[in-house]
Amino acid sequence: MKQKLLPPQSKTIALFPRNLRLITEHSFSEAQTRNIKVALASAFSVFLLGILFLQGVSLWYTLQQRDALAHQRVLLQDEVKYWEGIAVKYQGYRDVYYRIASLQYKLGNLVEAQQYVQKALDLDPNFSEGRVLGAKIGL
Repeated sequence: MKQKLLPPQSKTIALFPRNLRLITEHSFSEAQTRNIKVALASAFSVFLLGILFLQGVSLWYTLQQRDALAHQRVLLQDEVKYWEGIAVKYQGYRDVYYRIASLQYKLGNLVEAQQYVQKALDLDPNFSEGRVLGAKIGL
């Protein structure tokens, strides 16, 4: 009689686990978790302090520039007053009016600059520097 051969028994190896786990096997202890939280909070605080420091330096630099520009503006205004006194004392000099016009232009006073350039050009219509400044200020 012939014996029936049984199929060979083999163990089936699963390629993937039957239940998918979203949480890893390794977990941190409470002390480790607390230490990690403290380290992350400390790193974030240092980052924020660094940004705050950089903003402070930027503000200081901007204030220094503002003070320098304010000082330069005061010097220009003093020079304008000086040249206006010269213009009253010695009327009819185109270079004085041109100098006042250029200072007013630097100060941003375009209307006054136009008036003084016009006075300089009235005295000397062929004044080339006056024409160049007049073109810049829209005369």
